Amino acid sequence: MIEARAPPAPRCFCGQQIPAAVPPRTALPPIDPTTSAPALPENGVAIWLTFLVDIGDSERAAYRKLLDPHETERHDRYKVAGARDEFLVGRALVRTTLSRYRDTAPADWRFETNRHGRPAIIGEAAGGLMFNLSHTRGLVALAVSRGCEIGVDVEAVGRESATFDLAGRYFSPSEAEWVRAATGPALAERFFAVWTLKEAYIKARGMGLALPLDGFSFALDDATDRPTIAFHEGCPDDPARWAFLRRRISNDHRLAFAASPPDRIDSVRFLRTVPLSGSVSDIGVTDGAS
Repeated sequence: MIEARAPPAPRCFCGQQIPAAVPPRTALPPIDPTTSAPALPENGVAIWLTFLVDIGDSERAAYRKLLDPHETERHDRYKVAGARDEFLVGRALVRTTLSRYRDTAPADWRFETNRHGRPAIIGEAAGGLMFNLSHTRGLVALAVSRGCEIGVDVEAVGRESATFDLAGRYFSPSEAEWVRAATGPALAERFFAVWTLKEAYIKARGMGLALPLDGFSFALDDATDRPTIAFHEGCPDDPARWAFLRRRISNDHRLAFAASPPDRIDSVRFLRTVPLSGSVSDIGVTDGAS
């Protein structure tokens, strides 16, 4: 593969660190869900987080009522309870969060997908809103912006056994070498740093695995959250078009975020919520910086 010339460093987000320990649900202040969301600036992104430990049976019953027929069918097809729960909470988070920014009831949102499966809001109801959803064991994350291409990925970090094999199969040679140079807990940390960034980028592009995962490379180190990207033959793109962020969300979860264009992203706000409950906790703002 032919690597592109050394790229300029993309803008990155640096600033307040998200707390490693997840606060208990009782610490969340009650807030009116229709008026409480911090305003979404034209050049800002909100990343909404819902921990499944906060969700009870009464919430699940309410969330099911928000689903459209297609979502209900998908929900009922899941055989694994955990995956079914993640899907349900994810759809509820999308619908209730979008309703914080537009005068549309949560059950009234309608979505379509492109040929790669990326969802988008149908019609004028979008009002420029764009979103991207990710879920993993115990956590759902939703990124929302106005008019920016965005992608988010979250992963639970308890899976260490397959990291060597997966790095060799899906990472570029330089990424795989960086991951395999680590030992112990650092090995898993490096693996999920690369994995979440790759997932966030291909989701922001809206092309899924139509993009080769070894067609682009991230350069990282253990001391910084400022990844840079380079593209190889077969995956043309401009590194200057992108900004990236990676964060430790809890002891068990890692997150990565991708956005384009970078000059449209001045801040990223992290919020923890329980859909329909009115509970919102602002857990950090990260400023855009070059």
